[in-house]
Amino acid sequence: MTPRLVSACASLVLIALTANIASQAQATTAASPVTARPRLVIFVAVDQMRADYLDRFRPLFTSGLKRLAEGGAVFTNARYRHACTETGPGHSVLLSGRSPRSSGIVGNAWYDRTLRQRVNVVDDPAVRLIGSSRGGRAASPAYFGAFTVGDMLKVSSPASRVVGVSFKDRAAILPAGRRADGAYWYQTTDGRFVTSSWYTERAPGWLEKWNAGKRADALAGRTWERLLPDAASYLRFAGEDAVDGEFDREDVVFPHAIRGVPPAFEFYDNLRRTPFADEMLLDFAAAAMKGHDLGRDEATDILTVSFSATDVIGHTYGPDSQEQMDNLLRLDRTLGRLLDEAERRAGKGRVLVVLSADHGAMPLVEVLKTRGVDARRADAAELYQPVEQALAARFPGATGLIADPDPMEFVLDREAITQQGLSFEDVEAAIRDALLATGLVEAVYTHSQLVGARPADDPFFDRHQRAFFASRSGDLVARIKKHVYLGGYVGGTGHGSPHDYDRHVPIVFMGPGITPGPHDVETGPEDIAWALGRLLGLPYPQQDSVTDLLPLLTQAP
Repeated sequence: MTPRLVSACASLVLIALTANIASQAQATTAASPVTARPRLVIFVAVDQMRADYLDRFRPLFTSGLKRLAEGGAVFTNARYRHACTETGPGHSVLLSGRSPRSSGIVGNAWYDRTLRQRVNVVDDPAVRLIGSSRGGRAASPAYFGAFTVGDMLKVSSPASRVVGVSFKDRAAILPAGRRADGAYWYQTTDGRFVTSSWYTERAPGWLEKWNAGKRADALAGRTWERLLPDAASYLRFAGEDAVDGEFDREDVVFPHAIRGVPPAFEFYDNLRRTPFADEMLLDFAAAAMKGHDLGRDEATDILTVSFSATDVIGHTYGPDSQEQMDNLLRLDRTLGRLLDEAERRAGKGRVLVVLSADHGAMPLVEVLKTRGVDARRADAAELYQPVEQALAARFPGATGLIADPDPMEFVLDREAITQQGLSFEDVEAAIRDALLATGLVEAVYTHSQLVGARPADDPFFDRHQRAFFASRSGDLVARIKKHVYLGGYVGGTGHGSPHDYDRHVPIVFMGPGITPGPHDVETGPEDIAWALGRLLGLPYPQQDSVTDLLPLLTQAP
């Protein structure tokens, strides 16, 4: 099904849902637990922010993260309940409360069985890119089969505005929702911020003015140095600077130069690997707030901001690096400036802030080994090649049995299997056995298993089932073993597994009506939207939420 057909179907569902929501919202808004309804909600997603960062570096925070950690309701035991811990799925959950099994957002990309090709989570050939003349993806939320807090707010309060910004298109689009007034993202082809015709027919004047300033080009030649002059602090909180397994195993110590020079793609792309990306996003977010006139009246507005540098730096240097530590210290200050700007616009006590992340990350394999952990790097070919060999041995002469060879999500070609007189179940079994024999995979689930009942002896099953959407997920879904990084790179690390290091993220609420303090209750990002919606006086449904955070957020001190 094409994005536009998906969009049409989803829109019909949203119309039916929001028609009922609108009448309910008018009756319940006055009963909001927040006494003075916020003028502005700032939703912050820090891409790849592990939960431990908030505690590990707390003694060094001086601004935004310090304010959130000390003045917010902090949920320390929050874990995603789905297995596909990637950027797209995480951002789709944050303000919808719907797991991938409900929204269809099963990854950053998946194999489209109708188009017979892989598609990106925000692909939409029916819209145009706005703001750039050098190519790029014209993206939209067409594939997103869910509504968000912002969508419901727009129905109940037409004067409210909802805007999303990020360096990543999917991170700007998905939290803001289908009815957003705007979503803007960074373009690595030219260093500009862009949008698409899903939101507007032409670039607004404020966007053209911001891009004319060439903020990215102004960073040419700038070097990323440590923020703090005290080298001992970096050794104490992060360890040595030169660590085996970082990046390309060459550019692994401070200072770091941005590679390339504008207008080269290398420069605009490599900029994302520095804290300067988040600083630039902050400036853009401030311009977007002004451009959309957010926080200026009594109609609550929402700005979603997803900071992406933590993810790219984490992939490059790992979560225990001096680089990630320095990035977080700088993000602390960047967030402080964001909160100050929000309060300047909406007024003290009129800003509600929520912070979380789309996923965590696995430590560097080499760092884990120094801790005595059995960890290893692996390449996708180490899974796919044994599968090919097993199929050739089991079904001599058979061809084209696999439509998409993603090693963790094998999609089979049912037509090819049938035409060659093979049993679908036999092909499944051959692939499953081959994967398990590699020693890299600890479980393989079939389509029929994932649509069936939960087995009593598999604690991971529910996570995989929450990540399974039949028309987009693989016919066979594999679970990589703990502490195996399936990246194929000489250095760096990643995420995407159902293991705790990829699932454990922070959740913080701060603002009017929120009682500060830590909470150890088991929760997850699926619970955010249910609580936030009702804080805004909306009858937001429970969706895939499990834990009700609202009583904890508003309890008496």
